[in-house]
Amino acid sequence: MDIIHWISIGLVIVSLIIWFRRMLIKLQLERIQLPKNIPDSFQRKLDYVKQQEQVKHVSALLFVVFILAMTLLLIMFSLFQLEHQQQRITEQNNQLKDELYLIKKDQKQLISKMPIKDYPKDGINLQEYPWEELFSEENREKQYKLESDLSAEISPYFGISTTLIVIDVPTQTLNIALAGDSGSENNLKQVKENINAFAKEAEGISKLTQITFQMNLMNDKEKKQTYSCTFSRENGDDTFSLIQEK
Repeated sequence: MDIIHWISIGLVIVSLIIWFRRMLIKLQLERIQLPKNIPDSFQRKLDYVKQQEQVKHVSALLFVVFILAMTLLLIMFSLFQLEHQQQRITEQNNQLKDELYLIKKDQKQLISKMPIKDYPKDGINLQEYPWEELFSEENREKQYKLESDLSAEISPYFGISTTLIVIDVPTQTLNIALAGDSGSENNLKQVKENINAFAKEAEGISKLTQITFQMNLMNDKEKKQTYSCTFSRENGDDTFSLIQEK
């Protein structure tokens, strides 16, 4: 494609050079002013030269038209190539979407068969995460990294989860929202126990005032039902209380 572009540019430049040269010759001939007493032989020679240059003008014009036509054909060919590539990329994207859908479907089936592990008795070291840094400087990259690390850490105990940390700067408090797929409905009892254990360990995070869980559970017919609950407390010295469950 780059070669076609350069060839098209070269043809246009050649056309401009030819046009500019012919126009220069035409202007030079038109500027010639002859004295009144010029011999007829010189006038005839000048007329002959003008006639010959006029013929060259026509030939140059035809050549320029040919070059522009070739340039147009190359541009059209390039556009057809681009359209073909775009169509092929679209087909590849559609194929990737289909494959991604199948992967997600297989993933969900795998999740439904995976047992949820017991939450560690010693916890997952929640207090070692850099919670204070979220308030000391506005850096979304650190927050994204913390959310990603926490999601990976808790996945064995809640299934594939997404963690969202909401910071309230004026009150210097934060909320944690956990959402994801927790496998089959048979895991619900274990999920609830792990949620309570997570909330208990999270009491050590002084600025944390609320934790929200929303877990998708699949029954035997592979239809999802949602279990959600919310823990809250007034300040970092209190214990978390379950204020909502459904």
